[in-house]
Amino acid sequence: MKKFFLSLAVFVMALCANAQTNQYFWYNGNLMMGNPIAQIDSVTFGEGEPADTLHIMLPRTIIKTVHDTVYITIHDTVCPNDIPEGALAGEFSVSATKKIRFSKGNLQYQASTGTWRFADNQYDVIGYANSNISTTYNGWIDLFGWGTGDNPIKTSTSPSAYSSFVDWGNNAISNGGNEINQWRSLTKDEWVYIAHERTNAANLFGFANINGINGLILLPDNWTSTGDIPSFSTGADNGVTWQSNMYYNSSSNNFSQNTFTIDQWLLLESKGAIFLPAAGYRKGTYVGNLNAHGSYWTPTIYDEDEAYDCEIEDDRFYPQDYEQSRDLGQQVRLVQDIE
Repeated sequence: MKKFFLSLAVFVMALCANAQTNQYFWYNGNLMMGNPIAQIDSVTFGEGEPADTLHIMLPRTIIKTVHDTVYITIHDTVCPNDIPEGALAGEFSVSATKKIRFSKGNLQYQASTGTWRFADNQYDVIGYANSNISTTYNGWIDLFGWGTGDNPIKTSTSPSAYSSFVDWGNNAISNGGNEINQWRSLTKDEWVYIAHERTNAANLFGFANINGINGLILLPDNWTSTGDIPSFSTGADNGVTWQSNMYYNSSSNNFSQNTFTIDQWLLLESKGAIFLPAAGYRKGTYVGNLNAHGSYWTPTIYDEDEAYDCEIEDDRFYPQDYEQSRDLGQQVRLVQDIE
């Protein structure tokens, strides 16, 4: 089979100072590295060879491929400060006056080095290895008790109330800018706004399975209002069929109503979609409900023993009035405010 090689100059879609040049590698329909802020309208692979429409959109994807063995090197000019390190491009309203961007994956922690990071992919989960939790464990965990820092758990020998909450985002995230106080967690009311109160909210989430991982997809505010972002709720696009806001069906697993390969997911992700995997929970060293239930902490206090979280099951996206004991290990997805 023939191999084709092509270098392209890509121009940034907005003017910026101190631009930089990055190189990207396309193989078998995937953009293997990079975060181009650009779009190529069309590419021809040589005389007599078929042309294809090649789109490069935030954060990374190639919509379709012509040959399995096509390699493309893309040189593009990007504004390095347009999207903060570790953040995704999609914009989500969390109140009538505030918008946020989600981090690129769930929060992870390595106790032996005290290192925090975001998962490389939105569908990444640690799973049963969370049972290894200890102060010296050199692996990674992604199920956390409520808050970090001075947030002790009440015991029979320490019955006093919890001290003030310290947000996970107060820590330096190694692949999220690596500085303190750059990130934060969503409050209960902000989760409620995303789920129920922003414009067209009911059509902007749906249950899904991505490469075998169950969870919930959130679509950005501009999903149906921007020309470059087609609405999948009314049909198919490049093999992706989307069903929003699936309601409980006792005869089926609703996570399977939207089933995507990684390539199909990258298409949605490139247009701002967020995936919240159902990574279960941890109680002590026991890990349960993996791939069946997602529980995302909020900083919102319920009482001296419990805090609110955002619950995801195949029949429910429930961010309001659901509280959990603060000693449970649950998932954390951080955000940044858009100034």
